[in-house]
Amino acid sequence: MQSITTEQQKQLQQNLLSEFASLKEKVKQRLSISSKQHLNDLVDKVDTMNADMLISSLSRCESHSLSQYKTQIKSIDAALQGMDLGLYGLCSDCEIELDAEELFNCPTKQRCDACEKKYQQQKVKGYKL
Repeated sequence: MQSITTEQQKQLQQNLLSEFASLKEKVKQRLSISSKQHLNDLVDKVDTMNADMLISSLSRCESHSLSQYKTQIKSIDAALQGMDLGLYGLCSDCEIELDAEELFNCPTKQRCDACEKKYQQQKVKGYKL
């Protein structure tokens, strides 16, 4: 298993920021075609919103596609916050280092495979973590 280097983390950070910008564009496009005026009114505000503000705004929307974007934005924000805290690349449950190759395949990965399996099993059973 190969640890992530500082240079690799910077690259992943840029990738995540690009993906966040892309999601903002998709959100704006989806909002602009809505028949609800309050959603149309959000279009001009999306560019100035940080992840928390955007997630909060999308939480009030009743659209499946916007809900999917919200989930993706939450994952990206969690990864970026992990970078800011110096915790990126560590399993959020057991804190072992995640493999650099796995992070390049999925930059929002939060758990090692063993903890992810346990998390999914508990999620299916309805346990709150």
